[in-house]
Amino acid sequence: MSRARAGFFVVFLALAAYANALGNGFAYDDDGIITQNPVVLSGDWERALTGSWWPDPLEGAGLYRPLTLTSFVGEWKLFGGEPLGFHALNAVFHAVVSLLAFGLLLCLGSLPGAAAGAVVFAVHPLHTEAVANVVGRAELYAALFYLGACLLYWKGRRWTGVPRYGRLVGLGLLYLLALMGKEIAVTLPGALFLLELFAPLAGQEDPRRPHEAGGSRARGLLSRLWAETSVFLLLAVVLAAYLGLRYLALGTVMGEIPAPIFLAIGPTARFLTALAIWVQYVRLLLFPLDLAVDYDPGVLFPSEGLDLPLVMGILTIVVLGLVAYRSRKTLPLVSFGILWFAVTVFPVSNLVFPTGVILAERTLYLPSLGLAFVVAGLVPVALSLSRAKQLVLLAAGVAFAGGLFIKTVLRNPSWMSTFIVQQTLHEEHPESWRAIRARAQGLERVGEIETAREDWDLAVRLAPMNYTLLVQAGDFHCRQGLWERCEANLRKAISLGPNFRNAYQLLSGHMIRRDFGREGHRIALEGLARSRNDQELWALVSESYILKGDLPAAARAREAAIALDPGSGYQWGRLADILEALGQVEGAARARSKADSLVGTGQGEGPA
Repeated sequence: MSRARAGFFVVFLALAAYANALGNGFAYDDDGIITQNPVVLSGDWERALTGSWWPDPLEGAGLYRPLTLTSFVGEWKLFGGEPLGFHALNAVFHAVVSLLAFGLLLCLGSLPGAAAGAVVFAVHPLHTEAVANVVGRAELYAALFYLGACLLYWKGRRWTGVPRYGRLVGLGLLYLLALMGKEIAVTLPGALFLLELFAPLAGQEDPRRPHEAGGSRARGLLSRLWAETSVFLLLAVVLAAYLGLRYLALGTVMGEIPAPIFLAIGPTARFLTALAIWVQYVRLLLFPLDLAVDYDPGVLFPSEGLDLPLVMGILTIVVLGLVAYRSRKTLPLVSFGILWFAVTVFPVSNLVFPTGVILAERTLYLPSLGLAFVVAGLVPVALSLSRAKQLVLLAAGVAFAGGLFIKTVLRNPSWMSTFIVQQTLHEEHPESWRAIRARAQGLERVGEIETAREDWDLAVRLAPMNYTLLVQAGDFHCRQGLWERCEANLRKAISLGPNFRNAYQLLSGHMIRRDFGREGHRIALEGLARSRNDQELWALVSESYILKGDLPAAARAREAAIALDPGSGYQWGRLADILEALGQVEGAARARSKADSLVGTGQGEGPA
């Protein structure tokens, strides 16, 4: 098979594996990032480029992925909000990434090995979260420009003159685009270092550098790296520029809020958990039979001491390290693949700093190329065996790739909608706290209140440091009159997220409705002081003044709420009520007229 035909075959399989994902809608994080994001809906290009990935983040927190968000802004306009176009682009970008992976594998190995490795990458079900869910585009963009940079670096090592300067500029641009797609691209310099490290073992010494001949490998490596000093310096400058942009957008360089479980267990247990997860990495790459949307407590538990997952994780790391070392000369691509995974997974591994998840399949999209390198390295060994053994191994390889393909096709519909995602999670991992929460919400809707209460309490026990869960559980308990649990959950949520306003709103509102006006007033003011200026909190302050009998203060607070949202008919109506009670007839009439006009158009109705 020629290179062109092999490349076409890889692209065909990549598209075929995800063809049924074209029927998916927007699901899960798609809602927050796309369908409910004012930046996307309003076509705000400037905020897409200069703002946070998530709308309305905490000050000093968030994620910065301007390329991906800007892409969604354009696609929303282009496709009229229909998901088909988004999913089609995801499939196409995955096919292009698979083709680039084939090209990189071909640079370091044989044609049969490169084709086999690229096929495994193209059809692997571990990628469904990145490809079949629209917001996985961030992974695709990062991998696209990352692999493009690796290919340009490798192909242009021997260029001179103007082409070499063009290569330098191209590498800087590709690195910036990859970073603006997703932060995992930060590891590109490490990947380029690996390419130089393994160049001699791949039979790719540079004949223009004769001083390497006869010298030690270390001197040869230093010589090659010295020749690429300008590249690595430029990448450092690009990274610094990106971090500067990130700081301007988010007010911080790190940005991401750690997963709630990491806040609960502390840095030592987080590090132990990061070691334990390595056995899951290998399982997902080699035996991806059990996939999950959620790997939080319930599905996986942290390792807070010497337990079986930690022992298995450490053994996995040791074995992989030994294999990488022992195979560096005889099977260099196997060694390269293991190191590729280690380097590219590092930013999401939680080993040094916490991320927002214990484990997420989407984050393994780029690292999983390490498996493709391992496969590419083993194929020549298989081809050196007897004909009979070749046929056996060929059958095993086809069965493995075919199994991956079938699993991917079966997995894609799991991302059809948020409801299907939650339903799938409930069916496959009912022990997940997210599945338990969804069950509690469903039980409440059908009137099974006591069972719903038990599930809410179980979910909170599994994820005791999750702000959103505590707010939702507290709201449930408040609505059911379980005031002790309500207050405990909401006050704990406030202690975890003092700059979020949701818990203040709910706790203050429930206090005021229970005629504890002074405490409701205090909580609302604390929320205004700690979080951003908020219409609902000002409205609650107004209601607390009404309970106190201070109507002039109530009117001023209501006016502050209206200033933040002049289109709320309910707020104008409440202001009219207060002014009428104060005897301000003309002001009350104007406020009532404004309220009627807004309610008539359906704007801003509903209580505070």
